[in-house]
Amino acid sequence: MKIFISVLFMLLLAVPASAKPRDVFPVSCEDLWSAVNVTLSDQGNYRVASVDDLHMRASFIVVGNLTTYTDRVALNIFETGCQMKLAITQVGSDDSDERGFRKRLGKSLAKVRAAKSAAPAQPPATVTGNQ
Repeated sequence: MKIFISVLFMLLLAVPASAKPRDVFPVSCEDLWSAVNVTLSDQGNYRVASVDDLHMRASFIVVGNLTTYTDRVALNIFETGCQMKLAITQVGSDDSDERGFRKRLGKSLAKVRAAKSAAPAQPPATVTGNQ
């Protein structure tokens, strides 16, 4: 019986470790970080506590909550995309703050990618000289 419980305990610990990260975006972290900054710049929804552009991390507060919690977002390069680690504290089973952030981030990412693809390509520099 002790062996069975030990094996079960080990399996329970191993399952989350082998799970694939949920928030992996198929874009560069630079693009996703730009979208995070655009999302957090909406002062009607968020108040930014701190931003670390070098490590792509931010702490923020959701505006309008009765209880103030410091939420966090961090980005990491992951295989061919960018992994987002999002920690939003909300009391109860309602995850509307997290869903709202994800929805706004999706819209901001679409805007960032559209602006990037619409940017005119720079013509190659021509070399002039005595020939």
